[in-house]
Amino acid sequence: MSVSYEIKKEIITQQYKSACCRRALLTGILFARGEAEGKCSGFSLEKMEFAEFSAGLIREFYNKEAVIYRPPRGGRFYIVDFDSSSASKFISSLGNLSNDFTVCDIITQKCSTCLQSFLRGVFLASGRLSNPEKQFSLEFSLGERVDAFAKILQDLSLSPRITTRKYADIVYFRNSYQIEDFFGHAGINHAVFNIIEAKINALARRESQRFLNCVTGNYNRMVDVSERQIAVIKRLEELNLLSSLPDELATTARLRLDYPEVPLSFLASKMTPAISKSGLSHRLKKIEELGAKLLGENTKE
Repeated sequence: MSVSYEIKKEIITQQYKSACCRRALLTGILFARGEAEGKCSGFSLEKMEFAEFSAGLIREFYNKEAVIYRPPRGGRFYIVDFDSSSASKFISSLGNLSNDFTVCDIITQKCSTCLQSFLRGVFLASGRLSNPEKQFSLEFSLGERVDAFAKILQDLSLSPRITTRKYADIVYFRNSYQIEDFFGHAGINHAVFNIIEAKINALARRESQRFLNCVTGNYNRMVDVSERQIAVIKRLEELNLLSSLPDELATTARLRLDYPEVPLSFLASKMTPAISKSGLSHRLKKIEELGAKLLGENTKE
């Protein structure tokens, strides 16, 4: 079940107490997908349940029975057709909007939530939200009405982008904050929470990975240093040069050979008398430095 489907399912199952909001919802659907030819009006929706919901709104506000069918060539969309001169007139008027129109020229806002319902209708008919856990993407396939919808979104202080993909004109967002704001304007709060939760989870994963990389890097560096020091000590032993080191360093070097794979904290506890981990680390560094000099002098000879 897709994220978009869950949101659209919520849109059609929510109770809209005000008739003006139900009308605004239908207006959003007609704005997004409506087509008119003469007195015939129609649009396509991707699920039968969405089509049946829309048919109920058409019955309520246009007093017409809509016909729902699959196109002859099949596909995943359902066609909703009905005969209404007023609906046809409204759909035709959308192509003649002035450059300075407002959403109030499209819907009659009789209450504070009519705009929410209009935006929900647009999303129900043409919207697609990707899974926020994978990417942040909100798209509206609107054909010739992309500019008009972009204008409405800009009036809401949003910054949509427009593109053409496979002969379809798209209004889209890739910015998670802009997507949150759209669903906030549409009153679909659970979508906002899901996006915020996805961002928190993504941040937690990045921090966890950064910590793991840090720990792994430190461990690898420790292993490299340990292997280098043991290699020096083994070479000194092969050349009988361990006795050339100061007594405490020679003792430390021999103990390191006896326990090559144990951590420094354990090795420090085996010293007599016991020393601190930092003290042991300092001794091993001195062994490496002095050992390198002895090996270099021995090689010259």
